[in-house]
Amino acid sequence: MVSTALFTGLSGLRVHQTYIDVIGNNLANVSTPGFRGSRATFSDILSFTVRPGSGPNGSFGGLNPMQIGTGSFMASVDTDTNQGTLQDTGRPLDVALQGRGFFTLTNGTQNFYTRVGTFGIDADRTLIDTRSGMRVVGASGNDITVPVSDTLPAQPTSSIDFQGNLPAKVSGPLAEIVQSNVPFKAGTAATKTATAGGGSAPLFDLSGYTGKTVLVSINGGAQQSLQIPSTWTTPVTAQDVAGLFSAAGMSSSYDNTAGTVTLNTVRLGTNATLKLDDGPSSNGLLTALGLNATLVTGTESVATGSTGLANLTARTKAYLDGDQITVSGTNPDGTAFSDTFVFGASNDGTTIDDLLAFIDATMTPPGATAQATASLTTDGNIRLTATDKEEAAMSLFIGDVTGNSGATSWANFVVSQNGAGPDTAVTSIDIVDSQGRTHPVTLTFTRSTLDSTIWDLEATMDDADGAIGQSSIGQIRFNDNGSFNVIGGGTNTLSFTFDGITTAQNVSVNLGTSGQFDGVAMLGNTTTVAAVDQDGYAAGTLLNVGFSNGGELVGYYTNGQSQTLDQLRISMFSNEAGLLRSGDTMFVESPNSNDAIATTASAAGAGTVRAGQLENSNVDIAKEFVNLIEAQRGFQANSRVITTTDEILAELMNIVR
Repeated sequence: MVSTALFTGLSGLRVHQTYIDVIGNNLANVSTPGFRGSRATFSDILSFTVRPGSGPNGSFGGLNPMQIGTGSFMASVDTDTNQGTLQDTGRPLDVALQGRGFFTLTNGTQNFYTRVGTFGIDADRTLIDTRSGMRVVGASGNDITVPVSDTLPAQPTSSIDFQGNLPAKVSGPLAEIVQSNVPFKAGTAATKTATAGGGSAPLFDLSGYTGKTVLVSINGGAQQSLQIPSTWTTPVTAQDVAGLFSAAGMSSSYDNTAGTVTLNTVRLGTNATLKLDDGPSSNGLLTALGLNATLVTGTESVATGSTGLANLTARTKAYLDGDQITVSGTNPDGTAFSDTFVFGASNDGTTIDDLLAFIDATMTPPGATAQATASLTTDGNIRLTATDKEEAAMSLFIGDVTGNSGATSWANFVVSQNGAGPDTAVTSIDIVDSQGRTHPVTLTFTRSTLDSTIWDLEATMDDADGAIGQSSIGQIRFNDNGSFNVIGGGTNTLSFTFDGITTAQNVSVNLGTSGQFDGVAMLGNTTTVAAVDQDGYAAGTLLNVGFSNGGELVGYYTNGQSQTLDQLRISMFSNEAGLLRSGDTMFVESPNSNDAIATTASAAGAGTVRAGQLENSNVDIAKEFVNLIEAQRGFQANSRVITTTDEILAELMNIVR
């Protein structure tokens, strides 16, 4: 039994030594990317049976078996298949697997499997494992070739996608309108009539008022004093009285036969006022003149076409025959016009209608087509209205010629409505031809003048780039809710013939899904429509490569395009722990791993590929240190068994002395 204890302790030393070997290997690879740690499992050795057990018999109870163990042995060293953490490397050809599976490598005769994706490109432009030089196997089972000098040919544009909004609010087409900034009005003067009275009629007997004064206030101005001449010691005529009041700046008329004098203000309208009063110590003078001190005011109304120019409230002096009025300006197309209107019934006329006819004739020379017409609005504004609804450069000026007897403070003429064509929305995009050249194309949406829910699309480009065979797409319709409906014009395709290329290039227009808002809509009054994308691109050379989550090797080209070059093969095993380590953090198949199942990332239970990352070792340092302490103490305990057994044997040897 003593010798049994020695061998039992020896077995314990052996298994704990192996346990330390496993722990040491785990700790040695704690920083090894893709390393999968091992776990040691012990089992006891077949025990020595001293007494087999027996069951109860009669009045005796049963006895348990009596066995003495003979030690332990290393039952298994298993691979830990748990996922390691991922670490960013910033290197595009470094890849890691998140989930199950292995990258597949080959040396030409045998496949190897690894969790470490430290890939690179060799001189033959082949994707390799930079640690071992083995080639990476693609999804097809072949080597993965990286075309570092590859040229991606140009792809001509075949479709254009639009998004955004066309305004539902109609703001055109509009004719340009130029009109006076204040309305014209017809007016009358403030009027008083003096009448001779008494026995001297039709003469005015003012002999008793010589040297006396009458006070006159015109249009609210300061009072003026008019003195009865000292020579009027005998009755005077109506003409003499009219002359007296004319000195105050009034327009006076008289009738000697009737003995009346009519006093009129030069100003017309409600701003024309006339107020007379007796001067100091002149009591009775107004009565002698047949007048009174009541304030009188002129009248006014909106001017009509028949209103005389001399009756406008804007006049400062009445026009006389031969007075001249200048008319000038620009037509809608920007051409200038100018002429002089001569006042008088035997000349160009006397009324507003006569002036409007003169303006029309001045703007439109004989034989020319009228670009605009002059009219008088119901509120009294003189207006020019352009014939065509489009942008215009129209203006008008009316003024008196210096030296006229009459004068008017003519209104300024301003643009009250800017001319505008039908509502438009403009966007542009570069079209790529079959040679990879880009051609700027302007795309203009124009609202129909007949139906505000219909638009037309017109494409234009520089003549130096070529010609557009089919340049328009008509009858783009929208639903009542503003969503796109349909292109009703028969085609949704534009056709270009670019310089140097004989074959026409057709480009379809994608405005969205009927009834949806995923393309162009017609809402509100904001214009945001734009050609947002086209599927053509110029030629490009390979700029860089990288991996996608699906394990595709993607090439990025100088023209901004990307293209899948190949895909990594991911190998799956029914028992990953059954793989056989072959060094360099690689595995090979074993009888208990079963054959590899070839698949790709995210398929058949395989994990996803994480580009620019490597999987860290899955060794838990803290756990390994605890295991190391356990192994050390186990080794010490088994050493103590051997030491104790040795001391017992020594005592036994001393018995015979």
